[in-house]
Amino acid sequence: MILVLSSPQDLHVTPVVAELDRRGVESRVFDLSAYPGASTLTVDSTPSGVHGALSWGRSELDLRAVDAVWYRRPGRFALPSDLEPGETEWLRAECNHLFRGLWNTLDARWVSDPGAVRRAGLKLVQLDLATTLGFAVPRFTVTNSPDHAAAFVGSCPGGTIVKVLSSPLIRYPERAATLYTHLVTDEDLDELGSVRFGPTLLQEFVHKAMDVRVTVIGERVFAVGITPTSADARVDFRRAEIYDLPHVPLDLPPVLEARCVELVTRLGLRFGAIDLLLTPDGEYVFLEINPNGQWYWLEWVTGIPLTSALCDLLTRE
Repeated sequence: MILVLSSPQDLHVTPVVAELDRRGVESRVFDLSAYPGASTLTVDSTPSGVHGALSWGRSELDLRAVDAVWYRRPGRFALPSDLEPGETEWLRAECNHLFRGLWNTLDARWVSDPGAVRRAGLKLVQLDLATTLGFAVPRFTVTNSPDHAAAFVGSCPGGTIVKVLSSPLIRYPERAATLYTHLVTDEDLDELGSVRFGPTLLQEFVHKAMDVRVTVIGERVFAVGITPTSADARVDFRRAEIYDLPHVPLDLPPVLEARCVELVTRLGLRFGAIDLLLTPDGEYVFLEINPNGQWYWLEWVTGIPLTSALCDLLTRE
């Protein structure tokens, strides 16, 4: 039994579940946003340890039957709307405590372990490890000092980018905004004083011939080069119409390929989506790793067998 922790609407879930079904492997999809309102979880003591049972919709699952878990992108707990803010904070902490404890009792393979996913998502952790492993990493600073920020920008004659440390999404009551990587302009320099309001990640701008998305699944490595044919894509390819950009599968240098696998392994992961840049001089430069990054569009555009590789890992084939 494979347990998939994600939203059923996640475009990555459908092809994986379909491939598992084609192989005759049973799977269930559960989203944490169904708890507690649309699902029940009961954990009982037994002579052999704790026993967890989930029930949602038409599904009931004895968690002892789970062989592997794909920790994709589960949603947030759906808590009652009539609670006071302090009550909501307390109840969310209780739900988090329960499920984190439960996941740690499962005798199952994780792709990847939730604790490792949370740690690997920390920018400073991944940048520090990438540097230690020998990746080329652009010079950067994280600061809330306007003077330090101004000095750093002044030390980057080729340009400076500003990017987020964690989620690029800001949710407002009736809309949401996405913060893309941004090239600091002369007009932005007048706003450097706003750095004092919180941590700001500034990085030396690296000119690129292409973006390289490296998907590591277990010890298998799949690299795709994405050529930035539009002005928006030259800073952040996510701002462009991604399907209009040329994609081509790449063979990485063996040393770099091994380094990518080691990065994922050292972070305690079994999956990682690594963003590299290939400079006009032929150097590969590390930007970041997303422990639960998007990948299905790469298969759809290029045909590389990512779904099959992920199912191989989940079923140990």
